[in-house]
Amino acid sequence: MNVRSKGLILFSTLIILSMVLAACAPAAPETIIQTVEVMVEGTPVVQTQVVEVTAEAPVVEEEATGPILAEEGLIACNPIPVLPEAASYIAPVTAPKPVVNAPKSIELAARPQQGGAVYRVGVFEDVTTINYWAANGPDNTVYNSYMLPERWTMFELSDKFFTFVPVLAKELPGELTQEGDVWTVTIPLRDDVMWSDGTPFTANDVAWTANTVMKLGLISGNWSSWYDSNYLQGMEVVDDYTVKVIYHTKPGLARHEYGTLQAPLLNATYWQAKIDEAGVMASIDALAADAADDVKAAAQAEAHDKLFAIDPDGEPLAGAYILSKWEKGAFLENAKNADWADAGMVVEQWAAGGYRTSDGFVIEPTEGDPDMVQALDQNADSIVFTIYGSQDAAILAMQNGEVDFVLNSLGLQRGLADKVKSDPNLTVIENPTNGYRYLSFNTRRRPMNDCAFRQAVAVLIDKEFVTATILQGVAFPMYGFVPPANSAWYNSDIITLGAGLDRETRTNLAREILKQAGYTWEGGAEPTWDPENRQVTPAGRLLMPDGTAVPALNMPAPSPGYDPLRSTFAIWIETWLNEFGIPLTAQLAGFNVIVPIIFTEQNFDMYILGWSLSIFPSYLYDFFAEEQAVLDGNNAGGYVNPEVEERLKQILVCATFEECFTTADEIQMILSEELPYVLLFDTGIIEAYRSASVVFPYTESLSGLQYGHQSGSSGIYASVQTK
Repeated sequence: MNVRSKGLILFSTLIILSMVLAACAPAAPETIIQTVEVMVEGTPVVQTQVVEVTAEAPVVEEEATGPILAEEGLIACNPIPVLPEAASYIAPVTAPKPVVNAPKSIELAARPQQGGAVYRVGVFEDVTTINYWAANGPDNTVYNSYMLPERWTMFELSDKFFTFVPVLAKELPGELTQEGDVWTVTIPLRDDVMWSDGTPFTANDVAWTANTVMKLGLISGNWSSWYDSNYLQGMEVVDDYTVKVIYHTKPGLARHEYGTLQAPLLNATYWQAKIDEAGVMASIDALAADAADDVKAAAQAEAHDKLFAIDPDGEPLAGAYILSKWEKGAFLENAKNADWADAGMVVEQWAAGGYRTSDGFVIEPTEGDPDMVQALDQNADSIVFTIYGSQDAAILAMQNGEVDFVLNSLGLQRGLADKVKSDPNLTVIENPTNGYRYLSFNTRRRPMNDCAFRQAVAVLIDKEFVTATILQGVAFPMYGFVPPANSAWYNSDIITLGAGLDRETRTNLAREILKQAGYTWEGGAEPTWDPENRQVTPAGRLLMPDGTAVPALNMPAPSPGYDPLRSTFAIWIETWLNEFGIPLTAQLAGFNVIVPIIFTEQNFDMYILGWSLSIFPSYLYDFFAEEQAVLDGNNAGGYVNPEVEERLKQILVCATFEECFTTADEIQMILSEELPYVLLFDTGIIEAYRSASVVFPYTESLSGLQYGHQSGSSGIYASVQTK
């Protein structure tokens, strides 16, 4: 999630970077495949050319490209005009729903390991911090999730089948019980888990982590979904190995089982000393009891800055691997934790939800042979993440035997996948994904606060054309705020505005949406479709209903060096909007550059990024709730809609899956009309690994192997076998 850059030049005939990634840094001339639309005897034809280009480092525009027209509140949606030639433009979603067949039982044959066995992983970005508080707050990037070591939790979702299982807890949680004005549950904890400094992991670490987050008021990144002060009051230590969770407001599945109970736990002794030394709590402790909300928020923000700046050198951990070395810009190494409590455990899973461990814990049903077996043997003595400048370089390194697997949330480009399939040392796999790439609006500014403007932009973006023609089928268009691959939660009845329309109908519909809302164009000429030349006849600059010209707008988006798919969309969106009188500049930049602009500075009009999503769609709250519409919050676009807000709160308190399904469907329906995001596309994820050197316990899973590598998951790292 990171964004900065200057505008990319648009050629008179749009040139789109296709299957080959450019290096992120300045580079010598290199061969690039380009897809070009040209006119041949009056007919547009897409051709592929091979040219030499020089990759330039993007120049970042720190300020907006025009006057910012700030606005308070949203302008409501109007009924969508129905055109004679587009009577059925609200069409069903056509995105495919890939089906993953459960693999047969996989028995891991024991292999003798030599000392110094290394699991070698290639990545394209460095971690931005090794401070876990910051890494899951304002620096919440996927590469931090990949590379930083695991933190223990009381419960987690199992690898591959996502069964809710205990980790530090000894058993599944009991029901929440009302005690006066609060709701509680008491959780017994294991007594065999040790920190890497040799001290026991106790209930004090659990309660301290939760209570410290509450006092700090952390909401950025993942913290608010883990420890939500709107529900959680705190935790109490009952004894060394029993903790009591206390809610002042009864939570639902999202904030209890899928929130607090799966939240990470930190070493209380170490972090309290660090916090005291840095004076983190000084501003909070100095607050008067009746301090105003804005004064309290300022004090907490000061505390957060101090907390995020702490160097966690020597932090005790308890997972399968612990951080051993970080060479900025080069590599990060995690070393085997010899005292990991789960070392040697065997985990069996069934696709129907059955789960059994070799130490006797069982969740039924466990009939028949298990669908997956994991031996948590810590076969690798260390895990080394090596940073490469491009996907090409990382894949070449894997072919040469330098790395065993390449981690990339975007997956392998199909062209590269086809190249490596013939390599007998490599195996290529493909899985569906639970995520999407999207365009977001800054609704604090005009005209992005106007539903009609957002709908018109959505209509002008021809997702089907870009995914099918330009990207040649490597992606498919997205319309749902819950991806179709997450079939249990996906609402197939949503509005799919613009789906399947040709360019002429898009032009006419977008124009009518804007005109109905009072928009006009300078000089009185409106954008129209020229059927003879098969193009839009540009109009003057778009004027808002009060006659003010739409200002120059900026749109940070990933560069072609990081994601050619999103940069391709950015260039087309820039073209389509400009020819419609909307002066938009795409500002392409590296991934780690974009995040501060969007989430910390919030200096944008629109932006393009992507989300990797959880199974339970509580992220709908995180993306669009008023509470998150603050600096460092996940609702960077500032979308606040009271009608949606009530349903977003309901998704956090619904107590049964049936109730939660209904609420999630309602939210998806409203958002598909309001469009705080224009969902762009998704891809199945293609991955390659060096099967000559490693064996994974599974290769078929929602979002692929990369998803199993996130958050330092002990399962995949501890069960991968090196040959």
